[in-house]
Amino acid sequence: MPARTGKQYLDNLASLDPEIYLNGRRIRHVTEEPVFAGPLRTVAEQYDLQLDPRYVDVCTYESPTTGERLSRSFQPCRSKEDLVAKRRHFKLRADHTFGMMGRSPDFMNAFVLGWSNNAHIFGELDARFGENARRYYEHVRDHDLFLTHVLINPAIDRSKTSSQQEDPFLHLGKVRETDEGIVVRGAKMLSTMAPFAEELVVVPFGGIAPGDDDYAVVFAVPIDTPGLKFICREPVAPAGRTEFDHPLSSRFEEMDCIAVFDDVLVPWDRVVVDGRPGSRDLVNRVLGNDPSVLVVNACRSLASVELLCGVATKIADATGIDNFLHVQEKLGDLLARLDTLRTLFHGAEALAAPLPDGTWVPYMPGLMAFHMQTAPTHRRMVEVIQILAAGNFFYAPSGGDFANEELRPFIDRFVRGRPGVSAEERVRLFKLAWDVAGDGFGQRLMQYVHYYSGDPVRLTAALYLSADKTEIHRTVERALAGSERSLDIPVSPERLEMAPPPPPTKPLTGMYPAKSQPSS
Repeated sequence: MPARTGKQYLDNLASLDPEIYLNGRRIRHVTEEPVFAGPLRTVAEQYDLQLDPRYVDVCTYESPTTGERLSRSFQPCRSKEDLVAKRRHFKLRADHTFGMMGRSPDFMNAFVLGWSNNAHIFGELDARFGENARRYYEHVRDHDLFLTHVLINPAIDRSKTSSQQEDPFLHLGKVRETDEGIVVRGAKMLSTMAPFAEELVVVPFGGIAPGDDDYAVVFAVPIDTPGLKFICREPVAPAGRTEFDHPLSSRFEEMDCIAVFDDVLVPWDRVVVDGRPGSRDLVNRVLGNDPSVLVVNACRSLASVELLCGVATKIADATGIDNFLHVQEKLGDLLARLDTLRTLFHGAEALAAPLPDGTWVPYMPGLMAFHMQTAPTHRRMVEVIQILAAGNFFYAPSGGDFANEELRPFIDRFVRGRPGVSAEERVRLFKLAWDVAGDGFGQRLMQYVHYYSGDPVRLTAALYLSADKTEIHRTVERALAGSERSLDIPVSPERLEMAPPPPPTKPLTGMYPAKSQPSS
């Protein structure tokens, strides 16, 4: 099957029967649940985009084997041109949701591409598992499936390893093997978009402690596999929200779920790591995702801060406060932050280079620097929107008020903005600002931005430990060497080269109490 339409996606989703629970009730028909209507429509639009005549050449590529058009997100990057083509596709889909959906189809498509690229590593313990990884990528690619995933153990007692928990299967682990496959039990978090997904990928993330091989299981199963249950969090965008009053949250809420495995049988052909001795070392060594996952994340981040910066400048203009110096200073700072991120984003691509296996990747230090700056930039932009909007958030009648013929003249008179900004234009703008900066939808997004790839403290510390500090240390040595040697100045290179980083001189775990950080 080539790249799918939104209707084909929804029709297949309707044929599945997963165990999805929302507010204590099982959702028997996901495609008919009012709470899910907005995001389901958005995901369907994501599929339709790739076959829209305006975007088909951006969003798809020709299969080298069948000649059919496949989603661009599955394409291996064998040249810089491939990398640019994928970035354009990722950014288009991110711009469709204004960066409000971090787990759109592209994310996991890029993830399972990494399974194919790392098949030789997964095959180290058993050749079958390498083949399984490669075949699964082809299966998802050729059927254009929408996946969700779980990575993290439930935070029940973080001072103990998985096997030390009061119940050995609080964390997901292997119970036993059968002729058909492995049986797994326990829970994982956090399965974003699970109600809208067709398959689930399971990969332990964050490190597995010595002796916990049984918890080092990597696999993929259909979303309606027997024994697999998903418990949704409370919605931040209840059913019935209108696009007038909630222009973003009515369309883009990503539902997050706890995944519970009640003795789930994973067939052998869906197993990538089976929890045998040595599995812990393999899983700690390779996550398996393709480097283009970072580009997906970067495109989403850039799309969201572009929206936030635009909202901040628009609300200042709409209320005539953009002539005040302190407001101009805040907006100038946001614009500088935005252009810094844009430069890092496009600069990393400009400095792209191939890995030893021939996969082209952006300049990774630049892309990681981009990643480290997006969360504080997002938070600051939200803060400035809150400052500039102030009480205007609450001076915004509803769409129903605008429809009231008796009220409308008063609204048009008293709720307008500066000359040239109508009441409806002003109110729509502040409702958009409320969605990203005041509503639970926006607060969930900000929490997601800070933690979607792990603890930002650990990530930043890992960046320090893995960085090649040779050149900056040579600069210090030259400064200490005196006037004669300080004239021995290296000429700046025409192009930055992306050398592999040296192994860390200190382990990340050495920075924390051993009992609170069992991983290596």
